[in-house]
Amino acid sequence: MSKLNSSDALSMSAELSALADTLEQCCQRISSLAASRVIAVRQQSDPDIGDDVLAAIYEAERGLKNAHRLLLRAARLGR
Repeated sequence: MSKLNSSDALSMSAELSALADTLEQCCQRISSLAASRVIAVRQQSDPDIGDDVLAAIYEAERGLKNAHRLLLRAARLGR
């Protein structure tokens, strides 16, 4: 595999950083959805009642945060 030249590496790093920014925005949006869902499903009689949608939202949030972290790492390594 050939090494990238300096300008290609910077371009790739910039693209990875832009993708990381987009994922960060998605993380913020999904966190807001999770907070809204918690309020919607919370019941006074049983505040710990399970909610499959909320569990799926939390799982997606974890995946996005992991992808964000990995993109930032790739961007740093690409410099």
